[in-house]
Amino acid sequence: MIFGRSLLATLAVLAALASAALAQPAPDCGKATTPSEKAICGNPELAAADRAMGMAFAALFKTLPPTQQSGLRASQRQWVGARDAACAEAGDAALATCLLGETEKRRRFLAGEGANGSTAAPKLLPAFFDETKKGLYEITVEYPQFAPPAAAKFNREVHDLTLDPKTLSEYRQTEPNRNIGASNFYQVDYETTYLGLHLASVTLQFSAYGGGAHPNSWRSTMLWNPAGDKSVDLADFLAEPKTSVPAVGVVCHDKLAVEAKAEDWDFFDNADFGAVVGDPKTWAVDKDGVTILFNPYSVAAYVVGPRECRLTYAELKQWLKPGGVLPPH
Repeated sequence: MIFGRSLLATLAVLAALASAALAQPAPDCGKATTPSEKAICGNPELAAADRAMGMAFAALFKTLPPTQQSGLRASQRQWVGARDAACAEAGDAALATCLLGETEKRRRFLAGEGANGSTAAPKLLPAFFDETKKGLYEITVEYPQFAPPAAAKFNREVHDLTLDPKTLSEYRQTEPNRNIGASNFYQVDYETTYLGLHLASVTLQFSAYGGGAHPNSWRSTMLWNPAGDKSVDLADFLAEPKTSVPAVGVVCHDKLAVEAKAEDWDFFDNADFGAVVGDPKTWAVDKDGVTILFNPYSVAAYVVGPRECRLTYAELKQWLKPGGVLPPH
């Protein structure tokens, strides 16, 4: 009986892996037609990267409950299209380089790794929520979760933030909106810009439409200490937040003013750069510096779109707290 149960368990695992493999197939090089498929088939390094990404997909797939496996499949299909679009203008060697970068980035996402390559960090794996009623609404959410037992508080907070019942109910309307010829939608995805034992930086991207003249989009970051399972605030990395926030705001104003002049757009008369910089949910951290995110409407009109203020650690050095969490280490 023990042997029988063991055999059944093994067969179940193999079935799950086979199902995952079907959901993430390698290109059939005998039938390769797209530039991406041909590049993968003709480049051993790229083919190896594609296999590694496929293995990460299969490993994640078998850990997900059935309700999330369909979300992973849909996410992977969308990624293939986004990858091809991102590399569409590249040719020959440049195409392979572009595909290699996109494929490795996707492998890290599926494997729960950060771009900085830390081996000490806990895995931050994607979870999925997918609910669609054709012609009425579409809700697709990708949200990060630390593999238990790490950071249970983070897991609850990001789940509640992205899948708040009140927010979801706003898009589950019985009648579709026809203002722009589209039904309601609410979408969330994310990028892990840094992942270490004592600092994780995750940028959540929200897109939504529930009536009105146009869809809306916004970004929000989560700075977190996985080891302590607690949020990271400005006081954890800025020496004097009350004076440094306005100073960094001036730097960001000047950087974005260059873009405004070149592209012929203007700030709001009452644009408050300090308010944006003073919100830790706008700070996206990576190993080389910080990107402060300016959402539509934050300092300029909607048509200006989202903007970013990039600051290296050398530029931030005079304001950073000695011994603080930035630069990350």
